Amino acid sequence: MTDVPQRRARAKRSPALPSSSVPASTPTDPRARASRSGGRPSPAADVAAPDASPPGSVSSTEHPKPTVRSAGRSAGEKRANGSGSVRLRGKTWTARLSLGEAGRPTFSLPTCRTEQEANARLEVLSELAGGLLAAGQIVLGLPLLEQAAAREGSALRDVRLAINHLCRGEARARASGETTFAEFAERVLSGKLAEQYPDHVKAIRTADKYEQRLGHVLDVLGPVPLVRFTLDHADHAMSRLPAHLEPGSRRNIAIVIHRLLALAAYPARIIAHNPLPRGWIPKIENNKAKGYLYPDEDQRLMRSQMVPLCFRVYYGFLTREGMRADEAGTLEWSDVDLDRGAVVLDENKTDDPRAWALSPDVVRALRAYRELWPDNRSVFVGPKGDPLPGCHGAERFRDHLQSAGVDRPELFETTESRLNIRLHDTRATFITIKLANGRTETWISDRTGHKSSGQIHHYKRAARKIAELGLGDFAPLDEAIPELRGKGGSVGGGQPASAGADTGSASAEASASGAPPGQTAPPADVPAPATADVGAFTGGSLGPRWATPEDDSAKRQSEPIEIIDISTADVSAPERSSRNISTRALCSSVGMTLMPRAHPMPARNDGRTPRRAPPQGWRRHGGGLRTPRREAPSTALMDPSRTSNGLPGARRYNSLHRSAARRAPPKRRIP
Repeated sequence: MTDVPQRRARAKRSPALPSSSVPASTPTDPRARASRSGGRPSPAADVAAPDASPPGSVSSTEHPKPTVRSAGRSAGEKRANGSGSVRLRGKTWTARLSLGEAGRPTFSLPTCRTEQEANARLEVLSELAGGLLAAGQIVLGLPLLEQAAAREGSALRDVRLAINHLCRGEARARASGETTFAEFAERVLSGKLAEQYPDHVKAIRTADKYEQRLGHVLDVLGPVPLVRFTLDHADHAMSRLPAHLEPGSRRNIAIVIHRLLALAAYPARIIAHNPLPRGWIPKIENNKAKGYLYPDEDQRLMRSQMVPLCFRVYYGFLTREGMRADEAGTLEWSDVDLDRGAVVLDENKTDDPRAWALSPDVVRALRAYRELWPDNRSVFVGPKGDPLPGCHGAERFRDHLQSAGVDRPELFETTESRLNIRLHDTRATFITIKLANGRTETWISDRTGHKSSGQIHHYKRAARKIAELGLGDFAPLDEAIPELRGKGGSVGGGQPASAGADTGSASAEASASGAPPGQTAPPADVPAPATADVGAFTGGSLGPRWATPEDDSAKRQSEPIEIIDISTADVSAPERSSRNISTRALCSSVGMTLMPRAHPMPARNDGRTPRRAPPQGWRRHGGGLRTPRREAPSTALMDPSRTSNGLPGARRYNSLHRSAARRAPPKRRIP
């Protein structure tokens, strides 16, 4: 009995029939189809198979069916690798490609609607498959080909870039569980990492800005696994940034890359350490000159009817309170206390809640502005109800300045050493003008949120120029805007408004604050003299608005205060007369009277102050004093035979001498 493997071996050694003897008809005998190994019919079985067609029908042997082949390929030639065909299956077009060791997979084309679109996508797939076959990465690139068959536009472009990286050897298959840079970035921007590690990661409030910055580098860094991320990947991504980007924009992109890798190291612990070294983030020189408004230019903008009222109130609030543009845009009426004139800003850029007292003129303007639109929840909204500043806030701000007649050239030009004015420069305008008018850094940082004095120091040079030119302070907001003039009422707990840019507003503010004509009102953080009249303040006294101040001017009259002069009674000496005159001038400047000495010390013959007698037990030595005299120790203490607490007498005396020296009063000099 012949074994089955032996029969298979003899069948393989048997000569095959020529292809010309093979008929075109397909055999129907199942035994003939199963004669060869693998269940496929052999040519010999096709010849020996009887005709199973019914009587009277045409035999397939007599009328062979012609085989349709593609152009350029003969009957015995196989389909080339990378080539294929399209087919409509139901309502979806499909493409089938010959990919060598990967076989002939079928790809669905969901975005194709016609045969022409399917053939065009087939050419794209054939091109990509040819590159993968030439690089020997067809097996790894098969999932990418499936994505290329189903994507359009920018998504298809990303797949092309990934295939190019794979063909050049810049990417390889990642192990199961490895996280790519793009996947981790999505995890951070979506807030999932902050939910997982709330103690170390804060949720990103402006994710759209980070997505915009990452859009420049995701095509290069997106498919790279974090465990294989190197410095070369980051440098390659930065080298491919568009040339038109400013150095500040390039730095912001580098900061985002560095931050994501730092989070991947901790707390995510995907990588051991950040592959980017210290100093990789590019440094920029922030020495370009920036623009700011003069008080008269601000007043011109406030009274311009060409600019909508909502924008004028918004710009005036920024220049007088120093808020950031986006902070003021998110401000709601619940954050503003119009009765007391205060504002609370809990959510801001630095996550440092702050609150301060608004200027009285700003409070009056906000009261009048709210009466016009009482139903708005946000304080500042656009003409169509959209939040401010909105998109292109800097361009709109410059357009409004030009519409108001502000035509200073340096505000609208951008050079290598200067930037044109931006909406954020209203904050610089606030700091510069307030420093020029005597406000302290503490008063300014309470409103701006600056952490250090060095951040405010950059504005002091421009503030000195404003002070030397004598341009003054901003005009009151409720008076600068014609639509709000005289509608805000009084402010409880307010202080006098600052002087305006023009003469009329300056005189009005000077009279309201109690200052003499030709002199501006003092800043709010500088204490007023004691003789100032409380009733001169326009805002009323501190406390509730219904409270009336008491007239206590009589209590604040200057009373004579006795000051004892330490000098001698002889005022004829020139060195003492100058001291006495300066003492009297100092007393008169603060409203006090210098009284004569009750018990003057007697003068010596040489005109000098007599020396006082030294205290009891002290002796004078030269210009100072020495320690008191001590009595000689008794012989009992010096007797070595007599001891106390186990100590000899001499040692006991030494210890007593040291303790007495410690208890002695310190040396002092008597004038």
